[in-house]
Amino acid sequence: MNTTTDCDALVVGAGPTGLTLAITLLARGVRTRVIDKDPGLPKLSRAIGFQARTLETLDMMGIAGRFLARGHPVRGVSVYIGGRRHLGIDLSYCDSEYKFILGLPQNKAEDLLRERLAELGGTVESGIELLDFEQGADGVTALTRSPDGTEQYLRAGYLVGCDGAHSKVRNVLDVPFVGQPYPWDWLLADTELNWDGAADQVHTFWGVDGQPVAFIPIDEKLWRVSVPVPGRGGQPPTLEEVQALVDARGPGGILLRNPETLTCFRCQIRSTDAYRRGRVFLAGDAAHIHAPTGAQGMNLGINDAANLGWKLAHVIRGQAADPLLDSYGSERGPAARQVLAFSDNMVRFAMEKSSLKRSTRMMLVRLPKVQRRMAQRIAQLTVSYESSPITRGHQVAGLPRPGQRMPNVVVRGGTLHEALRGGGYVLLGPEDGMGGWILVRPDGYIAAVASTGDRRALDDFQSALGAYPLNA
Repeated sequence: MNTTTDCDALVVGAGPTGLTLAITLLARGVRTRVIDKDPGLPKLSRAIGFQARTLETLDMMGIAGRFLARGHPVRGVSVYIGGRRHLGIDLSYCDSEYKFILGLPQNKAEDLLRERLAELGGTVESGIELLDFEQGADGVTALTRSPDGTEQYLRAGYLVGCDGAHSKVRNVLDVPFVGQPYPWDWLLADTELNWDGAADQVHTFWGVDGQPVAFIPIDEKLWRVSVPVPGRGGQPPTLEEVQALVDARGPGGILLRNPETLTCFRCQIRSTDAYRRGRVFLAGDAAHIHAPTGAQGMNLGINDAANLGWKLAHVIRGQAADPLLDSYGSERGPAARQVLAFSDNMVRFAMEKSSLKRSTRMMLVRLPKVQRRMAQRIAQLTVSYESSPITRGHQVAGLPRPGQRMPNVVVRGGTLHEALRGGGYVLLGPEDGMGGWILVRPDGYIAAVASTGDRRALDDFQSALGAYPLNA
């Protein structure tokens, strides 16, 4: 049995979370390996939407344009009862340049991420299964098995489990994964439709039985039909079964044809507080799972990776001290709880049997203030780290608060996102039109804020975490 030691970070799992993490590490010069027990067979589309905050993350990685070129913008949500539109949620309320959800199937998104991974010299080692691992003071030793049955030890400085809801990494750590299953399964059909519904809107209908069906545009002709049903054992539906449910719950006259996929999604809501155990981390579905509502889980995982990646790279390269890594869980744990609560509320609203309760909630959502809040939460733009242990400074008049997401302002002849592609922090000051100092982290959040004549918050951040490398 062989042992290799040529790896600073071992990423287990090559879905969107693992690929994003590997790209973030490789772009910062960290020796990274990615293993995935899947042998490389074609994958189903699974998640199909990229939220505004995730598109901002991809922009900071320099690859948002590739996604925009392949994706389909969805600009709102329309809700119908008895065939009549009762409510619309307008995503133009998003405080982002990306005022839409980008429709793009997960398998196609993974192709784009693998393309970028290859450009950075990385690869996915398909068919390599993690069997076990042990931690030591200076690294992790992982036992793996290749498709031909050969077992091998891999030696890495750190190990990150991005290996999904049934995470082997989480199981070896033996940490709680708290929650419960929903009493429903979701039937999903990616298919063509013969109707004339606007292809830039998600359309949700409640039928006479009070049960919903949603039509989510994937591109100009392909739609995802999503239908919750009582638990049915996870067996894929037939096209005829989905058609019957669409006839019962939809407006009538919608014909499904030429389906690409027919799947049944067994749904649970679970999470862990153990984002770090020594040199081992959990991210994405390995740390939290929930209902398939607007691809919230995939987006949450990608931004887990963006948060952890720069911190891990800085520690590995000696640019920050180890305590920086503790902030990963203290920041992303609350973010996950916020997103899971929102997702759970969306599910329970969709499955609400009382027409009176549904109508009352829809009346509230029509209010402009609530519309903005809904759009921001759908886009995951409300996530902030104001209570993070590594956030420094206080409110300075005219500037955003420490821990908030920093808008993509124009800076030094370009944009902030372009400046962050160098991998380090960006310091904005009076010469950038700021009424003080703003230190922006590599993931686009504000590390510290200081007034023009008082830089103590910046000095405090630097002394607490080690010298921060600024981009030119």
